[in-house]
Amino acid sequence: MNLLLKHIFANNPTSKFSAVRGAVFALAAFISAISTTQADVFDDHTAYWLRRATADAKPMESLAMQGALSLNTIGRGIGSPCIVVHTDDDNWAKALVTWGFRKGNDGSRVPVVLIERFVNYRGDRQNLTTASGKDIMLFPGFGFNFDIGQVVPAGQGEDILCEGDGVLKPTAKSELFVLNGPALPETDPAKRPDPTSHTGVIPSDFAGAWQVRIDGRWEGVWELDVEERRVFGRFISDDTKSVYEISGKIAALPHNAKLNIELANASQTIDAFLWTKDKSAMAGYMVMADRKLGFYATRIKSEIPQK
Repeated sequence: MNLLLKHIFANNPTSKFSAVRGAVFALAAFISAISTTQADVFDDHTAYWLRRATADAKPMESLAMQGALSLNTIGRGIGSPCIVVHTDDDNWAKALVTWGFRKGNDGSRVPVVLIERFVNYRGDRQNLTTASGKDIMLFPGFGFNFDIGQVVPAGQGEDILCEGDGVLKPTAKSELFVLNGPALPETDPAKRPDPTSHTGVIPSDFAGAWQVRIDGRWEGVWELDVEERRVFGRFISDDTKSVYEISGKIAALPHNAKLNIELANASQTIDAFLWTKDKSAMAGYMVMADRKLGFYATRIKSEIPQK
């Protein structure tokens, strides 16, 4: 159990949280939703899709738990509604939120909002982030500033405010939207290339999602697609949730790919070698500023929906 829950139950053993999807106090669903560490559909909702999804939408004046109960989630594995906030600094933020109660000293139940996960994208460079975090409890009378990723007192630069009854409201200079279902087109994992359907290695075997670690410094997910021998995709940083473009090609050896990742202020050149037997992993080295550093990546298996 994470530190947040330990703190809550240590002080108030009867405290409960509501998971907005399903039963109001489905604690198991709450724990499952916030414990995900690998990239998922929440990470796929980058600033491009947030802006596109809200382009013709009317900003909401407020959002309460009852209104959130009717919302569809943004995808499989996500149990809470997703809000979108256009901040007063012209940035774009996304957040998964739930509602619950904290037992007060007088025995009363105080409504609280839990920001399970959030990411704030820069308005001028939508693939970069200014702040990200998780497990943030918002009490009535306090707000949240997405640009700096901090809880703030009311009137101190918040983008959303939690009112006494647990209702979320945007400030005068920000806008609040909700996503009623996914903002981006859903892909069918069953239609992705299956690297185990054949012997030997072909270019499409590099396609898919990969959990990657480079020298213990950079960790995240590569999402790769292949057209003939051309490779393209993106790198989602585990640390900042920023998104960086990937381009490259399959080399003369069919299990060797040459990739380039454009970071904010530098480039990473990757020389990757795919496992030739089960194609479940690849390794090699990265060059940045004339330094060679090792990396390895493991394939993230697609979750095929049950019919």
